[in-house]
Amino acid sequence: MDNDQADMNTALMVDGNAVAGQLEQIFGRDMTMAIARCAGCARDAQMGALMAFIRGPGIVLRCPACQNAIARIVETPSATYLEARGAAYLRMAPQA
Repeated sequence: MDNDQADMNTALMVDGNAVAGQLEQIFGRDMTMAIARCAGCARDAQMGALMAFIRGPGIVLRCPACQNAIARIVETPSATYLEARGAAYLRMAPQA
């Protein structure tokens, strides 16, 4: 990745905490502390620490280590779509 591309990615990225509300709507609980294992590099990261790209037609959550797309969220007038093929798993602590 060249420096111009890295600068563009940094300018467009926020962390996963920026999409906490959308994740809570989907899962019915706070997901920022849930652990996602990247299917690409096997690194574990909290959902709140994933790289979030929110300026497109949907949201893309990427691994902070390898930039693999872990999850994509798209909202339409009739449904919310979540695709998480880039996650080997999501690990959540039990709710109290």
